[in-house]
Amino acid sequence: MKIIYLIYNILYNAVLLTVLPYQYLKRPPQTRKRWFKQRYGFIKSPRSGINTSRIWIHAVSVGEAIAARPLVNLLRKDYQIIITTVTETGQKIVQDYISNKELLLYVPFDTKGAVRRFLERVNPHIIILMETEIWPNLLKEAKSFNIPVVIVNGRISEHSYGNYKKVRFFMRYILSFIDLFCMQTEGDAKKIISLGALPERVKVTGNMKFEVKPPSEPPPWSTDLRRPVVVAGSTHEGEEEAILKAYKEVSRSYPDLTMIIAPRHPERFSEVETLLQKEGINYGKRSALEIKGRDVILLDSIGELSAIYAVSDIAIIGGSFIPKGGHNLFEPAYWRKPIVCGPFMNNFPLAEEFFSRGAALKVEKSHLSSALRNLLDDESMRHNMGERAYYLYEKNRGALEKTVELIRKYISL
Repeated sequence: MKIIYLIYNILYNAVLLTVLPYQYLKRPPQTRKRWFKQRYGFIKSPRSGINTSRIWIHAVSVGEAIAARPLVNLLRKDYQIIITTVTETGQKIVQDYISNKELLLYVPFDTKGAVRRFLERVNPHIIILMETEIWPNLLKEAKSFNIPVVIVNGRISEHSYGNYKKVRFFMRYILSFIDLFCMQTEGDAKKIISLGALPERVKVTGNMKFEVKPPSEPPPWSTDLRRPVVVAGSTHEGEEEAILKAYKEVSRSYPDLTMIIAPRHPERFSEVETLLQKEGINYGKRSALEIKGRDVILLDSIGELSAIYAVSDIAIIGGSFIPKGGHNLFEPAYWRKPIVCGPFMNNFPLAEEFFSRGAALKVEKSHLSSALRNLLDDESMRHNMGERAYYLYEKNRGALEKTVELIRKYISL
């Protein structure tokens, strides 16, 4: 196994040295030094209260950072929380809900030196990894420090599962460093066990994204929107073209229709704006509050998508019309909105229950316009779909309490 670790470290460091200059320069100048130091584990040791256990929660990006919010809210009363992310967008999401008692950092690179420095300074009583972040050096060093590691809201996509199976012998060794796996579904639990996790360490706790409650009301600027409103959330390259085509077709029957497009990644905001210009769309940008009288709104902000679903008449789930596996359909379900997905929702096994119970529609790109038109034509259908979606949202809650109960047991050991 030492040879495998050596190969991993050689490959990881080679890739890191290749991408590091780009990753450094793409950040705003005022944040580069902080990012670089923290990713190599050079941080100040946080202060802690007397007899206060410290929890390190790692949430790689936006989705994980959002899912971590209810967990942080529940644990902060009794423990000191350290949160790390990889992405800038993840940092911005966490900044919206942490208190001045908590610490937000960038996760260290998965090199032995960076991880050891980080653990020595943070000295957590437990490490919580949101979803399935499997980093060999982090896990191995945590074990050498006798720090329990827990996977929370764990899931394994079919794509990742296929890759992990190719190195199953190595995965079995790495997974032995994880003390508890709180998986979303029975299918996820079976996958992680087949990769080498000890069955007695694997629990099915449900999906914590059902525990995330959006803001109580939509943003003030939404009152300027024309109705009806369709929100396309977390879109990817190759999807906006189909969405705009559907918009043009449907708007012939509904001239006051407003389409809100929220790209998944902020670095694509300008790319999508260029597409809107090329298509000759009467569009506005949320960042400039260009809302009144616009046909399409580019939601070029972070953290507002869940709230803007509240004013939608229909929600379109991005990442599902191309092979990305889909994104969160629980937020529109909370607002009782009819949901339209593409054929690629494999990252969310519960999506099949939404389809089978009539809480969401699965359509191809070519049928998107007809699906939108049919829903806009039938208010009763929209209402019924929204109620079914909300029922499934409520039915699948409870993951937070199950997860926290298990975490507390490990902290008290």
